[in-house]
Amino acid sequence: MTAEKGYYSLIQFCPDVSRLEAVNLGVILFCPASGFLQALTSNSTRRAEKLVGRGELARAALRSAKTAIEKRLLVDRESFTSLEDLQRFVDTRGNSLQLTPPRPLKVSSPTEELKRLFDELVGGKALKDSEVSKRATFPSLQTLFARLADEGRATLDFETTLPVLGQEFTVPYAYQNGVLNLVKPHEFERNSVKSALELAIRGDLIEKHGVEDHEKSRLVVISKFAPRCDPDFVRHVDQLFTEYSVKHVPAANVDEFASQVEAEAHG
Repeated sequence: MTAEKGYYSLIQFCPDVSRLEAVNLGVILFCPASGFLQALTSNSTRRAEKLVGRGELARAALRSAKTAIEKRLLVDRESFTSLEDLQRFVDTRGNSLQLTPPRPLKVSSPTEELKRLFDELVGGKALKDSEVSKRATFPSLQTLFARLADEGRATLDFETTLPVLGQEFTVPYAYQNGVLNLVKPHEFERNSVKSALELAIRGDLIEKHGVEDHEKSRLVVISKFAPRCDPDFVRHVDQLFTEYSVKHVPAANVDEFASQVEAEAHG
């Protein structure tokens, strides 16, 4: 197998740049010739906790930051064509997750080489592929919210506990515009009232009780319906969400919604 030139960059947690203390939490591998670009990050926060103390680490925020890097590379893969593109991405990182300058290496099998780098330089278990490797249903939203998260105007992989039910609830995006909006894309693959009802009930509880420190909260469902879904079912879902105070954004209105988020989201 012919080897190609690649570059790797370490994803490091560095809570205090002045102290130059950091731990490796992931690695990025980029092969310009084949277009391979992927990151693997650790699913553990134990190393980061050793730097700041277990009770001082914002674990949810750190997980969101790691996932944001992986999603950004997944969604914007086509915009990376040269080492300079990767270097610019490295230079834009300004929070506690830093990227080291890209280093060259010869790569025969990018997937295997990425795993080898992760095992050698990071160790432990990587985040599940199902969390970050599947192409997003709405790539434009991935790109928008990843950028807003970098700007401090949105949160990725927002975790909370549902009021009354006490269940853990995670949405890929959250942003503030006077109300905490929990944004959840959802694909309806068939005429399943159950999944729509579950979302409606959760949205109703969020609207009535808020979540954690956010008294004013609401669920925003971005819907995509499979072609086999009955038009009457689509209308019923829209009516159900309206009755339960869930903001419903059909796939056809995603661009309009994105423009609204861009204009209103604040830190």
